[in-house]
Amino acid sequence: MNIKLVPVNDENRAAVLALSVREDQPFVAPNDVSLRQAAETNEEHPGVARPFAIYADDRLVGFCMFVFAPEAEDPDDRYWLWRFMIDKNEQDKGCGQAALAEIIRYFKDNGADRLFLSTEPENERGLHIYHKAGFRETGVISDGEAVLMRMLKGRNRIVRDFYGVDVDKVMRIRGKTGYGVSVAALDSDGDFNTYCAGSGRFGQDFPVNPDMLFQAGSVSKPMFALTLLRYVDKGLLDLDADISGVVPEFVRKGPVTFSALLSHTAGYNLHGFPGYRADHAPLSLEDVLNGKGVTPKLRRIRPYGRQYMYSGGGITLAELAFTRLTGTTLREAFQKEVAEPLGLKRTGFFQPLDEELVANAAFGGRLGRKEDPAHGYHYYPEHAAAGLWTTPTELVKVGLALSRSYRKGGFLKKKTARRMLTPVQDYYGLCMMRINAKTLGKETAAKFGGGDVGYHDGENWGFLTEWIISLKEDLCVASMVNRSDDAACKAHFDLACELFKNLKEDE
Repeated sequence: MNIKLVPVNDENRAAVLALSVREDQPFVAPNDVSLRQAAETNEEHPGVARPFAIYADDRLVGFCMFVFAPEAEDPDDRYWLWRFMIDKNEQDKGCGQAALAEIIRYFKDNGADRLFLSTEPENERGLHIYHKAGFRETGVISDGEAVLMRMLKGRNRIVRDFYGVDVDKVMRIRGKTGYGVSVAALDSDGDFNTYCAGSGRFGQDFPVNPDMLFQAGSVSKPMFALTLLRYVDKGLLDLDADISGVVPEFVRKGPVTFSALLSHTAGYNLHGFPGYRADHAPLSLEDVLNGKGVTPKLRRIRPYGRQYMYSGGGITLAELAFTRLTGTTLREAFQKEVAEPLGLKRTGFFQPLDEELVANAAFGGRLGRKEDPAHGYHYYPEHAAAGLWTTPTELVKVGLALSRSYRKGGFLKKKTARRMLTPVQDYYGLCMMRINAKTLGKETAAKFGGGDVGYHDGENWGFLTEWIISLKEDLCVASMVNRSDDAACKAHFDLACELFKNLKEDE
């Protein structure tokens, strides 16, 4: 089969516009849309968009369009197969595979070292053709499409590059059955991208995907605070009211306020919680606070309101007061006040995790091998402190809503969001850290790009989370891994900071 690529011109334009794919192939844009986009691109950047008619033995069989920008600063932006289609009447004749070979030859002959394309992850037919031509997934999902790459010079290997960072190298993601990572980022261009690699379940071929649930650890705390602050905005709760009478069995001497509990200045013990086997009998908040689980009884060990001392126990006490005052569970309140308004589909205080959600949930570390092959994660009855399941994608949505609320109001009132992100003691506000040169010094702030950011991290047994939002503009990074040793913790922090800095440098 003799394949030729002929630039779209006045002589073949009408015939190219008449080409179409089958009804069960909704992944390809109509050719009139592609040609219009080519014209718009070339008006701003002459010659970058290159549309071609595909001929097989002098018979028009398809259409393709390239991004050809060898002068682009980022090598990943230079060479793309932007559009590719074979007419419905010419499919299953080998035209697609032959055309891809000619397209690859075109880029090689014109000096390209690598070639990218993107398609919906559900496009199984297209992916099969691309895989046969040597394209491989990079792990990046850009605007809902999986990005594939083929090296054109040297060994055909995947260059791992997500905003200038080799995520696999940093997090030591090795093969298909080790640990896994899921990252989401909203950059300065308004583009939303995700990156996934490795296995969601150690020892299994279980590829991480953007919708896979991870435990968020202490990032549960700001999600609880957002829920509570929605009630504050409605005038239903008061941050500064004495709530010692609501939870008298845990307060020997008042006052106690939501503000003090959320800012970790109430003086309580219980830094964190290890969780329980997934099949453990349910525990109430009262059980936990009374020391009937694996942690000691809640008690005040420092003077009230005088210093910052991180306390998951204090957050759990705040959750108990919240449920008593509102007459609802945190799971129900979060769903109504946060998940539904922000369009979150896979985020919630699912404790224990609903069985229908287990199928696409990550397992923490090696818990699936050590404890329970069917449920490789711990149960956390301390919902507000450590019980959230979510995805990086949805954490970015929440981060954007909080950042915009801080700047101009919206999801939260502006004054409420600003109070949440204003330090009470040291650098900690209401379940959020404030990172800038004033709160933590120039050296620490530089790790986050030197700007003004809201930040929280999280660690549950087998899970790590990093969450960084800009308070100046629409920038956010969220990253989650199913590994929680000390080395992974440091690497994960460094990864999130480097990514966030690179998002800012793209401005």
